[in-house]
Amino acid sequence: MLKLAGEGIIAEVIERLAYSPGLQDSGDLEPATRTITATVEATGIANADYSAVLTIPAPSDSRLSVLRIAARLAGTIDSMTAGPLYGRVYVDVQDANHRLFDLNWTTTGAKLAVVDTHSANLAAIFNLLKDGAAHTFYFFFWVNAGNAVISLVELWEAVGASNTDWWGAVVISLTHSGLVSSGAKVAIVGTGTYTHMLLEKSGLPPGSVGSGTETGAVILIQSTSQFVAFGETTCVVKDGVEITLKGSVATDLNYIYGCSFVLRSEQ
Repeated sequence: MLKLAGEGIIAEVIERLAYSPGLQDSGDLEPATRTITATVEATGIANADYSAVLTIPAPSDSRLSVLRIAARLAGTIDSMTAGPLYGRVYVDVQDANHRLFDLNWTTTGAKLAVVDTHSANLAAIFNLLKDGAAHTFYFFFWVNAGNAVISLVELWEAVGASNTDWWGAVVISLTHSGLVSSGAKVAIVGTGTYTHMLLEKSGLPPGSVGSGTETGAVILIQSTSQFVAFGETTCVVKDGVEITLKGSVATDLNYIYGCSFVLRSEQ
């Protein structure tokens, strides 16, 4: 649509941006059981107990930014003669900068661990996981003495957060000035419930966890529904919007399965 305005013609531009990162799941990497007898961490990725290749797609438009990627690890220890069972998970390289999990389990049974990566935590790993390329996760296990038998090793990763703070953690940011409507599908790996917030950009540090006391952070919508639809979120913003997520259980992975934005601007 064209309209006359003062000194010239202004064009109204309407666009739709879509991003579907989904959920990346290694599946159970242990088809039966494995007895861990090593008493030190093996050296070299060729000697890893397990490996998995996962890929989180990157946004195709530079106005969309991923600010947080979370990972969740599940394991089952069937027996252990002398604990603890140690476990480490690396991304691409076996060194401290690429170490995603550093675990120390002292009892048998089902185990869960989660970690959020962003610019202020495990930044080297975050920069890898958000680049849209395939990355290999290497799993190493060893015991203090004796042995341990494991029957489940599974890893999930997604654009999301394990945060339980009521304000949530910023996971996606959109840069835009003008009218915006958003739609999103939110999901969870775990047993709790999640909350999704659409915020006007507030100047919080990228990927930060809000305390609920920041000035300028305006909540445009708050929802616990799986789907947040267009129309419910239509608003005019100066700099853009942010999506935050939080959950009710600290070992859950709350994530954006997919989202889209309809934008109106003038040129």
